[in-house]
Amino acid sequence: METERRTSLASALDRELRENILPFWYQTMDHRQGGFAGFVASDGRPDFRHPKGLVMHSRHLWASSQAWLYRRNPLDLAAARHAYDFLTKRLYDREGKGFWWTVDAKGKSEFEHKVLYGQAFAIYGLAQYYRATGDKAALALALETFDLLEKVGRDREFGGYYEAVDRSWTQSLIKALSEVDIPCSKSMNTNLHVLEALSSLYLASGSPKVKEALASLLEVFETRILVTPEHLGLYFNRDWTTLTDHVSFGHDIEASWLLTEAAQIAHGHALPEAKKAVYVRIARKTLEVLQANGGSLPNELHGGHLDTDRIWWVQAETLVGMINAWELTGEEAFLAAAEAQWSYIDRFLVDRLHGEWHWLVSASGQPALDRPKGGLWKTSYHNGRACMEVILRLTRRSI
Repeated sequence: METERRTSLASALDRELRENILPFWYQTMDHRQGGFAGFVASDGRPDFRHPKGLVMHSRHLWASSQAWLYRRNPLDLAAARHAYDFLTKRLYDREGKGFWWTVDAKGKSEFEHKVLYGQAFAIYGLAQYYRATGDKAALALALETFDLLEKVGRDREFGGYYEAVDRSWTQSLIKALSEVDIPCSKSMNTNLHVLEALSSLYLASGSPKVKEALASLLEVFETRILVTPEHLGLYFNRDWTTLTDHVSFGHDIEASWLLTEAAQIAHGHALPEAKKAVYVRIARKTLEVLQANGGSLPNELHGGHLDTDRIWWVQAETLVGMINAWELTGEEAFLAAAEAQWSYIDRFLVDRLHGEWHWLVSASGQPALDRPKGGLWKTSYHNGRACMEVILRLTRRSI
């Protein structure tokens, strides 16, 4: 019975990836000016006049590289090369090094400072592109960017990584990551994506320096960023004093599986029991929230107010997190939660008329049609990765 359930879920996600997610994004490639469209309307129409971002291109690079490893479709390799070209030719700062946060439609930089969240995604995408293609220049650029992070972006006294640095990589800066974030010295979000970048880079390079940084950041998460036994803090001062009471349910469950992955990589795939207990505890709390909210995950809790929107990436990461917890514990409740989560996504988030997934739906399941299908943040990464992660885990495959 369990084998049939695993096969059924894996098959459904494989169809979603092949027939909906990847084809949608590949038609947003800009073959005239390079890269991918900076804006995709809710009806799926790409607009090539908008700024193009580091995060979006790094995410497309990672997802298409992973897709090439997963299914060996030439379309995936072509998309990966397309994203790589724009990342290295238009977003790379040849003078100051590192990568611009955004460039306009013609490739002119729009930010002077370097956002470390974006540098982390560049490393993540470049490392995966190297694993997919064997292109040594991609790995060299990923390691160059890692060295910059270690030199200026890493806090050697209190641990972890800052939010931003100046263009020439000489000093850290207090910045807000986006219009919905607050200015801070360090954030959970930036450090979480540095963690996944280090995991990917260590698999690609085997560098002892990368392994040390990965192990150090794991310790920071468990001793500094995990502010309660089940929840991560979001915004911090340099010494890791927390600045708000935000609980981001999506980041909690995403962290539970990314921390598991990082610890397995850092410890040679033998996950220490103490770390396993931490990661399962986070996932178990997420399961409680899921069960209290009809089987899907609200956005966040802040100041006693529950944001009940169901956002695309939160639901995607919940799917992976529940499967990861099931793998760690063998508990049927986690597998059932993953099945219910996919049923929710398939019913409410997937747009069968215009393709891809809606940005968000309300608690009652109504899609927000005023929100774009794609842009600087929404790409093929969260849901494409979720599909591939879950398929590989359910079918016991590795790539």
